[in-house]
Amino acid sequence: MSIFLENQQALNYKYKATENETFDIYVNDFDNNNKADIVLSYYSEGEQVPVRGRSCSSQQIPGIKQKFKDYNSFSEANLVDVYTKEALESSLHYQVKSFASVYLENKDGQFIIHQLPIEAQFSSINQVLVDDYDNDGNLDALIAGNLYVSEVETPRNDASFGYFLRGNGKGDFKAIKPSESGVFIKGDTKDLAEINVKGERYIIIAKNDDYIQFIKVN
Repeated sequence: MSIFLENQQALNYKYKATENETFDIYVNDFDNNNKADIVLSYYSEGEQVPVRGRSCSSQQIPGIKQKFKDYNSFSEANLVDVYTKEALESSLHYQVKSFASVYLENKDGQFIIHQLPIEAQFSSINQVLVDDYDNDGNLDALIAGNLYVSEVETPRNDASFGYFLRGNGKGDFKAIKPSESGVFIKGDTKDLAEINVKGERYIIIAKNDDYIQFIKVN
């Protein structure tokens, strides 16, 4: 069994995505200025609406201020009202159907999606290390993340303290509490790497605007 872990936004976030109510990305020259614009959308009460409000949207596409004279009129508009059906249909279009952090199992060339434990869904995951950390013959995963820098309309992702996910060799992972695993990683974590110092294994943790953290692998 091969394991490929996907770093995603995770479930504990402002925006949600499902099979029927997707998170969408559109790329097009919406204001005909020969520059590509990116439009994001999600579903609210069953209706597809822009992610960005009138202020942020009009910074990118100034004509929106003329089309919607006040914030109230913009708040009542759906995605098609703002950008038109024709422009959206001619756009480069991507959809997200889930923000869950998952791993992909390669089973004879067929990839099977497995959702990671709920503790892995608290915040975004920026790096994953896979190894047999507890020496039981099964692959485990060490995860860390968060995202402190976000646009003004979106709260930051800051609920993760990292986790050691113990694998059982059958495709299941169990999150081990920090008091047992020794893994407690606060902050805006961007990367993890394993290093060797005088024959001892350490995990080095890089964070934005913070000290480098080390965890010894026993």
